Amino acid sequence: MSYKSLGLTFILLLTGFAAAQTPSPTPSDEAAIKLEKEAVEFLRETSGEVSRLRTMENRISFDSELASLMWFHDEKEAKAMYGGVVSDFKQLLTQFDSQMNSLEIPDDDDSPSGGIFGEYGKNKVERKFRTAMAVRQQIAMSLAEHAPDLAYNFFYDSLNLISNPQFRKETEQSDKNFEFQLMQQIAETNAAKALDYGKESIKGGLDTNHIELLKKIYAKDADKGIEFGAAILSRLKSDKSSVKNSYFYSSLLTFGAENLAASKKPGGKKTIYDSNDLRDIADKFAQVILDGTLEIESYSASGYADEIDKFAPGRGAQIRAKFKGNRNGSGTGNMSPANVVYTAGSGSSGMSSNSNVAEEERIGRENREHVERLDRENREKAEKQKQMMEDIKNLGTKPLPKEERNKVVAQARKVISQTKGKDKKIAALSMLAAQMAHLRDKELADEIMLDADRLVNPQPKNYQDFLLSWMLASGYAEANPDKAFPLLESTIMRANETISAFIKVAEFIDVNDEFIEDGEVQVGMFGGSMIRGITQELGMAGSTIKSLTKADFTKTKNLTNTFDRTEIRVLAKMMVLRAVLDKSEQAWKLKTQEEQWIESNSDEVKTAPPPTAAPNQD
Repeated sequence: MSYKSLGLTFILLLTGFAAAQTPSPTPSDEAAIKLEKEAVEFLRETSGEVSRLRTMENRISFDSELASLMWFHDEKEAKAMYGGVVSDFKQLLTQFDSQMNSLEIPDDDDSPSGGIFGEYGKNKVERKFRTAMAVRQQIAMSLAEHAPDLAYNFFYDSLNLISNPQFRKETEQSDKNFEFQLMQQIAETNAAKALDYGKESIKGGLDTNHIELLKKIYAKDADKGIEFGAAILSRLKSDKSSVKNSYFYSSLLTFGAENLAASKKPGGKKTIYDSNDLRDIADKFAQVILDGTLEIESYSASGYADEIDKFAPGRGAQIRAKFKGNRNGSGTGNMSPANVVYTAGSGSSGMSSNSNVAEEERIGRENREHVERLDRENREKAEKQKQMMEDIKNLGTKPLPKEERNKVVAQARKVISQTKGKDKKIAALSMLAAQMAHLRDKELADEIMLDADRLVNPQPKNYQDFLLSWMLASGYAEANPDKAFPLLESTIMRANETISAFIKVAEFIDVNDEFIEDGEVQVGMFGGSMIRGITQELGMAGSTIKSLTKADFTKTKNLTNTFDRTEIRVLAKMMVLRAVLDKSEQAWKLKTQEEQWIESNSDEVKTAPPPTAAPNQD
């Protein structure tokens, strides 16, 4: 079982607590203050539970997230919490570094070689060190959300604690990629700081990570983005050796052109690069292709020529001239399979070749007609779905007589019933029921949710059953919370058996204690992707959890206690805490009902296989 398989399976077993359908109404100020107060007290309770976890890596990982959430309520207390996290981590890292430098390194030669995560030939100290490095990244990302300078200082100060040459070299290499993730996180909350760090990083050379950072900074603050774009262009002009691959030029041109086009639309922001800037970038790109500074395949050069021609006419022609005759990577010219006439072998003739061409044309024509039909059907389907969503939205904005409203609901239910996929049906029915609940038609809301209920296995066994159960509970959270709580409790209790079985299997194959140690899942080994992924990046989770907390915070807390395993129980509590306490701009980015529905039902039109097989040309 691979790293990704274990991670995804484990996350899937937890994310059901977070499925959601519709945004919730904003609570009154008094209710919100009361809810936050209860959540802060719950955070402190959870902190006590974290202190009872067996492994320090897990305690540090969870504590850093709790400190991040406390920051939104009490910065002073949060800093104190972070102080404890950093102190514990430094102690852990120093311990591993000392053990690695010691002559008394535990010998694992008698243990089975290999492991779940490919740590072949590594002793236990080395494996735990890598887990600690993942925890280090999580702490840095958590701090970056609030205090960029503290995050950067911790990230590099902790590097100085590593004296072992092997560990130091490996860490410095892995830090190169993570540094950009850290800067992008900083850009979410502080574009000026991200700009400063970005300018410093381009001194070591340019790559596509800088373009992604440029996008983040520009999205947060257009002026800062323009300033960073100018710094990148200046570095590009002053030292062409600063660019390590051709894809950087291509990506920068593409993004620059898109940004320029967007700036010309009504309400568009100032552009990062004007036409002259893009011409300069294209010209520099052409120079490195023509003088051979970068190794570029012939077919790639021809493609780049088309891009360059848009901004520096004439340069593209020079590139094509240089690579003339090598467009396909050889001197064969335009020798595509369709242009080859098969004459070798007994019985071959121009007549059979013509027959093959005619047959290929027929197949191509039928294939195009098939694609056009699919495209037409999908457009019609999308129009019906869009109209349905518009009708559902109007139910809450336009006062309609009950008879007319019932007609709209009946038509929507009909469209939903014709939709493929139980998950999409449940999602749409839940949205419709939520709208009825908001209109105080509880009876009709319950009736609609019964349609969704019939699509779900009351005794979930496989992951799809569990997912549909979570979705149903999510729908009830909006339409009728009183029914959501017992349904979630029952589903979680069933999930406990599955989680227990999963852990047993993982323990059986985890001979090196990489994934599970002392009977505890090592969430810290996933770095930010586990805890922060579940508690923050699953934006759809916020709506359901917020609805449940507003309906009854005590019952929501009790739901988290339904999970048997401590580390999973703490993860669930983290999700509840983030839903209530996180006040960051990027927290719980919820899509509208219409966006969720249309997006989930927009099937891409793909080229269909030919109706008949091509003739055998042997």
